[in-house]
Amino acid sequence: MDDHPIPGELPHNAPVAASQKRLTALHPYVREAQETLRPTWHLQPRRLFDFLLVNVLEGTGEFAIGTERYAAGAGDLFWIPPDTLHEMRGDAPGNLLQYIHFDLIYDPRRSHWSARIPGGTTDLSAWPERMHPPVGDPIIGNWFGKLEGFNPAHVTGLLRRIILEYNRTQISNLPVAGMTLQLIGHLIGSRHNDSLLDSHHVRTIENAMQQIQLHSEDKLNIETLARQHGLSSTHFRRLFREHFNQSPLAAHLDAKMRTACDFLIYSDLNISEIANRLGFTNVHNFSRAFRKAIGQPPSAYRAGRIAHTE
Repeated sequence: MDDHPIPGELPHNAPVAASQKRLTALHPYVREAQETLRPTWHLQPRRLFDFLLVNVLEGTGEFAIGTERYAAGAGDLFWIPPDTLHEMRGDAPGNLLQYIHFDLIYDPRRSHWSARIPGGTTDLSAWPERMHPPVGDPIIGNWFGKLEGFNPAHVTGLLRRIILEYNRTQISNLPVAGMTLQLIGHLIGSRHNDSLLDSHHVRTIENAMQQIQLHSEDKLNIETLARQHGLSSTHFRRLFREHFNQSPLAAHLDAKMRTACDFLIYSDLNISEIANRLGFTNVHNFSRAFRKAIGQPPSAYRAGRIAHTE
C-alpha cells in the first residue's frame, strides 16, 4: 500500500513483471492479412523483415523454417521470426490458409513497407533499417516454427476477425492492433495452461461470469447457474476456477464489493440499506466483509478518508 493512498482506492492486482514489460513494449502493426485458398503451391526460400504467422485450415504440405522441416496439416500454426530462412510447399489439391505479416513493435520510421517479398529473396542486408529488432521476451523471443498447445478454434476465430478488419480498412488500425495483441495473449496463456478449455466452455464460463457481475445484488445459487449453462455444479465450479483462477463464490463477493463501492459513492443509501440490498444478514457482517475486501470501513470509504489499522 502507498504511503499516500488515493481516497476510494480499491485493491488492485498488478500484472507480473513479464506482463508489465509486454504491455509497455508490444505495439503490433499488421501489414498484410489474408484467408486464401491456394492451389498446389511452392514458395522458394526467402527471408522477411517482419513476423509471419500461418494457420493451416485445410490440406497438407511441408514447411521448412530455419534448419527444421515440418509436415503441415489442418490445425497447424507456424511462427516465422524476422530474418529467418523459410520455404513452404502445399500438396494437391491445395491449402486453405490464414496468414498475417506483422511487426510486434510498431515504429513509424521502420514499419511502413509492403509485405510482398518474393521467394528467392534471401539477402536483406541492403535494407538493415527495415529489419524488425529482436524481441527481448522470454516467451515470444523463443517462438519458432510450429507452435503447440493453443486452442485452434479460438486462434482461427481471432485471425478471421483480424483479417476481416484489416481488409475492410486496408490499414493497421487500433482494432487490428488490439486483436493481434489478443491473439498473442492467447498464445502465451495457452502454452502455460495444461487444462485449456475448449471454445464452447470458454463462452459458457464467460457468460456465467457476466451474469454474476450483472446480478451482484442477488443471492448466488451455483446449482441454478450451472444448470442454466448445461453443467453439473461440480463441473461448473471446476471450469470456472480453471478459467478465472477463483471460485464463483469469490467472484460473486468481488462483484458485491464493487457494487457496494458504487452505492457508497453514487447513492444516498445508508450503510444498513446497502447491506440489505446486497443480501447481508446485518450491517456488521457487511462492514466486516467490506473492510476485508477493500481495506477500510464503508463509512471511511464514503467520506473519502484513508482508514489506517486501528
